[in-house]
Amino acid sequence: MKYSSWLVVIFLLLPISALAVFKPARVLIPEAFGVRCNEQNLCIDDFSQLAAAESLLNDSKSYLAAQWGLSIGEPKIIFCSTEQCRSAFGLSNRAGFTLGSFAIVIAPRAWQQHYVAHELIHHWQADRFGSLALLTGEQWLIEGMAYALSNDPRIELHEPFASYRQRFNNWYRLNAGIPLKESLGGVL
Repeated sequence: MKYSSWLVVIFLLLPISALAVFKPARVLIPEAFGVRCNEQNLCIDDFSQLAAAESLLNDSKSYLAAQWGLSIGEPKIIFCSTEQCRSAFGLSNRAGFTLGSFAIVIAPRAWQQHYVAHELIHHWQADRFGSLALLTGEQWLIEGMAYALSNDPRIELHEPFASYRQRFNNWYRLNAGIPLKESLGGVL
């Protein structure tokens, strides 16, 4: 009987521990960590900047749809405008991250279209090929696609990202006649 009681306690404490230790898991209930969300799953720590976040999100989605035919949908996206929010969601020095198809977090320094588009591409990848593909797939393809298709203006990227972008661009030129989802399906 004591063994089963301990299992119940562990089972109940596991989700709480995950939220405390693995900060990216906090995207599952962002309102508990200082942000407010609207009906479109757009969350922000400073609601006075909601219009700017909405505009940035809509512009990024429109660019990806018009330029690459990527239909993104309504992902939960958290825009952090403060260092406190950035820290609460475990961004450390990253500009943003995508937790599979669950949510996206954007750091204060990443309120630019190419950063938001980059994370939306990862969300699209997770939606189309599964969240596990982001962890186990070819990183040159996953990250290279996000850097190349997001219209990232930086000529120089840190390695290995510069190589990933170049390798994706080379691969994409060879597969230009095939719809993106189909050509990626053979690799992811």
